[in-house]
Amino acid sequence: MLVDSLIVYILIVALQFFSGSIMYSYIIAKLLNFDLRKVRDGNPGSSNLWRVAGWKWGFLALLLDYLKGTLPLAIFVGIYGHSLNKFVISIAALFGILGHAFSPMLKFKGGKAIATSFGAWSVLTKWEAPTSLGGVFTIFSIYRKISKKKSTTPEEDALRVLLGYFVLLIYVVWKVSQGALELVILYFGNVLVILYKHKNELSNLLHQYRTKRSERA
Repeated sequence: MLVDSLIVYILIVALQFFSGSIMYSYIIAKLLNFDLRKVRDGNPGSSNLWRVAGWKWGFLALLLDYLKGTLPLAIFVGIYGHSLNKFVISIAALFGILGHAFSPMLKFKGGKAIATSFGAWSVLTKWEAPTSLGGVFTIFSIYRKISKKKSTTPEEDALRVLLGYFVLLIYVVWKVSQGALELVILYFGNVLVILYKHKNELSNLLHQYRTKRSERA
């Protein structure tokens, strides 16, 4: 029984990584004769596809990136239910994110995995964690409209994501206090991926901060 369980767990993790590694935005962009590497920050994700191909194609890619963060993991959860080890579910969800961020399709240079992260968190927390993240992103969108900014910079996007994960940490601490220790794996693994994929933007923000501070001095 232990061997059977081990095989199932390895299969779940491997399939989730494979699902995450399918770069739908890149594929759609290629079919439409767009090179996402030449768009804005070069991220092969749904946000850049949205910019060059319009909201319909962008939304389709966004939906597919979200779904690949949930499938096939959600199917296994539906089949096996509570008999599945929660820590394995968390690891598999993280591997879906890793598949997108370091996709073999693009020589391990994938996207920033935001939409896929939403999908992964949906499997473990249903609507709760995605709502925490989405709430911060929505506030930024409202601020952009109020300030009449047509678009944000990659650095502003990175700051938005960073604040979103800070709010998510508060939620995770609350859930862990109730016994959901498996969320620790997904959270810190997800944050490390996010920090790595946004390292250039965060470095620019730090440089801008130091420059302004030196000017004031």
